[in-house]
Amino acid sequence: MTRLSAATVAARRGKPVDEVIGRDFMNWKPVELTVPQRHDLIDLWTTLMNDVYVHYSQKRALYGFDPIRALCALRRQIPFLDSTGFLRELTLLINRLRDQHTQLYVRAADGSLDGYAATLPFLVEVCGPYLDPTYVVTKISETLDPTFTVGVEVTSWNGVPFRRTVDLFAETLTGGRPDASRARALEVLTQRPLEFLPLPDEAWVEIGYRSEPPGATEHSIRLEWRLVAPGDTLVADDPLSARTRKGINATSEAARRARKLLFATELWQHDRTKKTPAAKAPEWLETTLPDAVSARTLRTPSGTVGYLRVWTFDVANTKQFVDEVARLLDALPRRRLIIDLRSNPGGYIETAEALLQLFTANAVQPARFACRATPTMATIAEADGNGPDLADWADSTRAAVNLGEEYSQHLAFTDPETAGQIEQRYRGRVVAIVDANTFSCGDLFTAGLVDHNIATIVAIGEATGAGGANVWDSDAVAYAFHAARQPLPELPQGVSYSIAVRRMTRTGASDGRAIEDVGVNGDEQYTMTRTDLLESNSDLIAFCGGLLARG
Repeated sequence: MTRLSAATVAARRGKPVDEVIGRDFMNWKPVELTVPQRHDLIDLWTTLMNDVYVHYSQKRALYGFDPIRALCALRRQIPFLDSTGFLRELTLLINRLRDQHTQLYVRAADGSLDGYAATLPFLVEVCGPYLDPTYVVTKISETLDPTFTVGVEVTSWNGVPFRRTVDLFAETLTGGRPDASRARALEVLTQRPLEFLPLPDEAWVEIGYRSEPPGATEHSIRLEWRLVAPGDTLVADDPLSARTRKGINATSEAARRARKLLFATELWQHDRTKKTPAAKAPEWLETTLPDAVSARTLRTPSGTVGYLRVWTFDVANTKQFVDEVARLLDALPRRRLIIDLRSNPGGYIETAEALLQLFTANAVQPARFACRATPTMATIAEADGNGPDLADWADSTRAAVNLGEEYSQHLAFTDPETAGQIEQRYRGRVVAIVDANTFSCGDLFTAGLVDHNIATIVAIGEATGAGGANVWDSDAVAYAFHAARQPLPELPQGVSYSIAVRRMTRTGASDGRAIEDVGVNGDEQYTMTRTDLLESNSDLIAFCGGLLARG
């Protein structure tokens, strides 16, 4: 076992909230907006909804919610809201779109929380059927009460039944389907990246819990929120030229890094102190990209299988990523493979699509993307300064505006000839595991597995997370408007956002089908067991091994 340095132990332990914000927890506030700045934000989001947001009509029809009318209503409330109340209402309004790509981000007034995640020292996961879930503590980052151990069932949160707590928290977040909404809430409930989510309202949490079997003695423990700084992922170079070519749930990616610091601390330390390949444990293969991929051989009741865990596609160097996965595949059994995509938040579109080519001899048909057909979007696409990002969409966007159509032509990001240069490296049977937190490029990769007849999909829940868009941040949007000499209301200091700019559709037998709000359904559905949560997914792996054996 690698010895943890004092600095790493301190990083995992984190800091009390008061130590970071420098004043009483209960008096913390986000950035303070003047009344004119609040009107500017309303103007900005009205422009984005009118001219850029690619899912506007779909969301309005599906959820019976018109964000533009809601923004008008919020403007009338400005005289009756302070700055914090206004920002809370605007965030809830945007989250009613149930689109994790389209979010408002608000910093602390003094920037003191930048780079931090608010954490509790345990991870809770769910097993059992959707209508009767059981929430189990699966990881603990430090010794607490001797009765609060891995395996206890969480029953309450500040006196509220825990099931209800998760659902209430889900109502403030996003997710197009009920299972996706609940999964997203549970993912960040005890690890909240403060770059994307507000500081928790409570200074501490009273957790009720009990050990197995049901009916065992009830206990409670009081835990204070602490702040950790997990740092950025080491594989995401994030060059400026690639920032408009992403499909990612940034909140989920940040929460994943916080969990790595808390519960895989040795790997987190290795990432930051060594340049050599690393393995999760002796039975895992060493890899040069341990933050993105892990691989090992597993024995199941149905035979030996390869296991490839793809944690993220947030790897800007596509060739490096594809070459490393190819090397790992060569070291795994050649006939049966499990690809585990659970909680993969997405990343770079070209990276995900290039990886597909390793699993098929046929040329991968890239997913296609379309812009909203509005006069402003057409002007933006035609601007010389936006050529590298939008030139291919310019003519069809203008034509769609002239014809009164809703979208531009659907075009690919990835050059098929580039993908065609990648040789197939795996020819055996494949099962892919997904869940409701397999999002964006995770959705895209799963769709590619299905649409190119590569894999059988096992879904934990109903389907993947249903993130069907190319997401831009506020800097990219501001630059695009500026390059096109289009007016865009000023964004107040300390406030930023992301927005879905191009919708994603599938190819192959599913050509033209949307992913947003739908996701990619499983060929097989699986319900996680308590044994899965506490014994390295053993029931799930056995189930997948059986599918591979049957062919």
